[in-house]
Amino acid sequence: MKYRLGLDLGVGSIGSAIIELDNEGNAKDIIDAGVRIFEVSEGAEERRLKRTARKNLVRTKKRLELLAKKLFENGLWPDENPEGTDKLKSKSPYKIRTDALNERLASPYYIGRAVLHIAKHRGAGFVSASEETEEEILEEGEKSKAKKSSYDMMLYHLKETNSKTIGEFFYNKIISGKGNDKTVRQKKYAIEKNIVDYAIPRYLVKDEFNQIWDKQAEFYPQMKKENLKKEIYDILFYERPAAPYATGKCIYFREEDRLLKAHPLSEMRRIYEEVNNIRILNDMGKRKLTLEERDSIVNELLLKGQNAGKQAIKKLLNLSAQHKISLVDDRVIKAYLYSRPEFANNEYLQNMNEDELSSFIEFLAEPKMSKDKNARLYNEDALIEYLKPILKIDDEKEIGNLLTKLPKGRGMLGINATKIILKKLKEDVLTHREITDKLAETDKRFMAEEEIARQNQGKCFQLPYYGEILQTDTAPLPPLMINNNQSLNPDEIKWGKIANPAVHMILNQIRLVVNEIIKIYGKPYDINIELGRDVGMSTKKKKEFENRQKQNEKLNEEAKNHLKEHKIAINNKNILKYKLAKEQGWKDAYNPTQNISSVFTGMEIEHIIPQAKGGTDTYNNLCLVNRNDNLNKGDRYAYEYFEEAKMPEEIREILKNARSRTPDKSWRFEADAREKYEESGDKEESTRYLTDTRYVAKMAQRYLRAVVDCSDCDEVMQNRILAVKGGQTAKLRQRWNLYGLEYDLMGLDIPRYVACSPYWLEQNTGEIIDGINKPDIDGKWKFFDKAKNKEWQPKPRIDHRHHAMDAITVACANRGLIQKMAEENDINKIHYPLPLTSVESVADFRRKVISCLKNVKVSHKPNHSKTGQFHKETARTVVWTNPKDPSKVIAFYKKRILDTVKSINDIDKLLLSEKIKDEYHPQISKDRQTHKSLVDNFILHLDNARQKLLEENEKKLLDGKKETKITDTMILSKALSIIRKAKLWNSDKYHCYENNSSLVYISKHKITYENGNNHCVDFYVKDGKVGWEVIKRFDANQADFEPQWKKEGGKIIYSIYKGDILELNTPEKWKQYTDKKRCLAKVRKFSSGITIELVNDARDDKNIDKLPDRGLSFYLEHKARKVELTPFGKIKKKHKVLWNGTKTAA
Repeated sequence: MKYRLGLDLGVGSIGSAIIELDNEGNAKDIIDAGVRIFEVSEGAEERRLKRTARKNLVRTKKRLELLAKKLFENGLWPDENPEGTDKLKSKSPYKIRTDALNERLASPYYIGRAVLHIAKHRGAGFVSASEETEEEILEEGEKSKAKKSSYDMMLYHLKETNSKTIGEFFYNKIISGKGNDKTVRQKKYAIEKNIVDYAIPRYLVKDEFNQIWDKQAEFYPQMKKENLKKEIYDILFYERPAAPYATGKCIYFREEDRLLKAHPLSEMRRIYEEVNNIRILNDMGKRKLTLEERDSIVNELLLKGQNAGKQAIKKLLNLSAQHKISLVDDRVIKAYLYSRPEFANNEYLQNMNEDELSSFIEFLAEPKMSKDKNARLYNEDALIEYLKPILKIDDEKEIGNLLTKLPKGRGMLGINATKIILKKLKEDVLTHREITDKLAETDKRFMAEEEIARQNQGKCFQLPYYGEILQTDTAPLPPLMINNNQSLNPDEIKWGKIANPAVHMILNQIRLVVNEIIKIYGKPYDINIELGRDVGMSTKKKKEFENRQKQNEKLNEEAKNHLKEHKIAINNKNILKYKLAKEQGWKDAYNPTQNISSVFTGMEIEHIIPQAKGGTDTYNNLCLVNRNDNLNKGDRYAYEYFEEAKMPEEIREILKNARSRTPDKSWRFEADAREKYEESGDKEESTRYLTDTRYVAKMAQRYLRAVVDCSDCDEVMQNRILAVKGGQTAKLRQRWNLYGLEYDLMGLDIPRYVACSPYWLEQNTGEIIDGINKPDIDGKWKFFDKAKNKEWQPKPRIDHRHHAMDAITVACANRGLIQKMAEENDINKIHYPLPLTSVESVADFRRKVISCLKNVKVSHKPNHSKTGQFHKETARTVVWTNPKDPSKVIAFYKKRILDTVKSINDIDKLLLSEKIKDEYHPQISKDRQTHKSLVDNFILHLDNARQKLLEENEKKLLDGKKETKITDTMILSKALSIIRKAKLWNSDKYHCYENNSSLVYISKHKITYENGNNHCVDFYVKDGKVGWEVIKRFDANQADFEPQWKKEGGKIIYSIYKGDILELNTPEKWKQYTDKKRCLAKVRKFSSGITIELVNDARDDKNIDKLPDRGLSFYLEHKARKVELTPFGKIKKKHKVLWNGTKTAA
């Protein structure tokens, strides 16, 4: 059968359709359709950052434990617990560190306090943090100014404040009122996002440790013990050797490793490629450089350590003012790396020949501890010590500066390809593409990827692993990962993988779906793919987008003029400050009574949802605030900070200003921002998914060529894969009568129009006259008695089968129609033929589509993996363990008072339960009393709080303002504020106790966590009866774990995981959605019961008609059973039906 495959690709979904074609290639009939749904993977960067943060926490904790033990053994700490006593913690560590430089500390324990504090804040290393001097291009000139590195700025601040060490610098900030112990420490993102202009190099922290130790050793003899200082130092600054890096293969010579970007040959190729791309513009047009001009720029500027900017090039080539220089992306061409002073002035490097320098640079970029391929890399301290005698440099900072100047990573070419291309680059003023096109004439290895893909298209019967086809887009797996993980996919080991996990996931799912279709129907004649909607904007949307762009450009120009007028550096950060200030009405977002100065004095860019909690750099998450508010807020949500630092009237003013000035971002300021963000994330992040979708569609086009035979294609139609833009698909849905089709699929009675009071409309003037009778007035009148239903949408996305509907739509479009839609500005003028030759009308087509989709079984990718979150982040301190059952514990953690007390009736919830006995632990008795006192104080101050709020309202009325409705939340917040100001309670949190048996207990550390995720539900049979047991993910990952049913002699029937499919008698609640006696449901989650939803229901969490936490009896009564579906949605296997009562032959 000759058929066309239609694909609707999304990040998290694949809609597919098989359309039979007639002899002329026109769509004839709908044969089949399918939908595959899978969870959107977290971005590679986000996962890496979270993983790194977890590892750093574990390593910091271990480091502190080792230090505390060593300090305790030598009389410098009271015990082996790094936390120390309340008395030790009460004194500022920065004051201790400052005093330790000049005088005898009052107790040796204060020395331990200083050392442990330094261990938590060790500064950044040279290798991991770039310190390269940047250049800012100012307006159109080539004037550039040196910008101090963040490390140099730290040195500048030390000198400016007359501080000998980092600790003294921060203590000076504290006593000058610019911070406190918590706010002076800067997070990494604060440096990266220019919230502060300095970073702390580790060598300064090491220097401070040495100064403190040497001074205090004069007073405490135990510090002079042999090797003690070295032992402490080694623990304090230890860095584990890193794993070797993954190395990709050359895009031309696949057997060769890619060359380092820092390799001398790569540097030289970079220079010639960038210079060969320079263009000179004048009234006569645009031209390339001559060979003489090119060589002059390379030899007289770049190889002599000078950058090549527009002015420098014009001066060197003696060009007139009428000539303009065009550089790639308007970027200055940086000098040849090894001609710069750091390298050119080093005698050791200068005496090396080219091969020796190349080998040495290879070592610096990947400093392996031995010649073994899988050897670990030197840590930073070891590398610097190793290099000191070689480079004849004793200064750690100087070596660090040299290391950070090396470009990171590898290019795309191996050594032989680099040599061949570099030779051609030097011979003539040619671009990289011009050279490879010429080389490809005699050497097919240099053939462009497009040409290779064209020659290979249609040669595979089924899709292979995508890495085999998309070789230039994959990255190799790290060697250590391959050696330590035996369960890796062999194809990923051989071909590598795309770093973006969402793209990796969807390409793998495309392979599964398409290969199953090929297995059933054979290879497709051609394929139509829908591209991301943002690629194909409608004329109206495109105009709106262009208008927004123009407005943004206008605002950028306005910002630049403002910055120029006030002599402020013109850069992205200051342009953003101007935009935020203007948006906020030149009012501080966290203090609206304060105006923002025209030069932004003391103002900083603030992330409303903190980055530490996952907040992004999107514009709607940024505001402009005073530096002190920015520092004091730290990692808290905005409202949490307001509650502690602002008066109620100030909070109301902040929220009022945010709602009126910045409505799109105002929710981030509100009290429920944490809840909203943790539940739904940041809608602004959806742009990443659109980008992923567009990228996937383009990759899929290349990938799918492998199974589409294009041997008879002409030069006009070079392949049989057609990309259809999202806007075109939407127009086709409208023309082909598919609007609102999902309501029919779901059985929902939501009409497009609803009855309204009758009226007449004059179509030219817009005049309206109510009533049934036509107005006795001249005009072009039209009668209306129906209005558009606000609940009705053309594509509501309430049923997953809409992906298959789009795939059908895309597959019914031929190349000629899509080309007309792309060329014609007014697509309403286009003649739209019927979508299928087998239908007589679009109404007939609609019925055919519905009939097909009703038989589609939506296939959800189940999650059977044991990996993932074992538990929630907040640790609880265990105070009692049940001696009979160690898994049952009592623990507490610090919880926000107002998260528990949400109404006045909730105040008693702060009291400890009588089930938690005082004899279990002294802390319980202590907390029982303090919590009782807190409750009494709350009750005592409620009237006072209410009175203060009434007084605030009276003042508002006197000022002519509208009074605020007083709620329980406001009264409780005000009461807590009064209690804290009276020093009757010192925090916004209290000790919340739990004795929940579902807690995950880490006995080694005597802490427990709230269970993160359950792994599965085991259905088993014992004595002829069906039972079930929920298995935690934490337990499933324990080697010695055995479920309770197994211990009691039960036998497994099957396990149910998240995303698995159950077939059951249709519940009464769902009979409105289907007329079938049995239905398919997806397992959504499980805790006390199993929550399910219809496989096709795509409504959001608030509107989806799920059956939450249904118990075992429900599934037994409805004769449920597990069903396995293929990726295309065909039934693969049906498991045993569950039964009620005793079944002896089970």
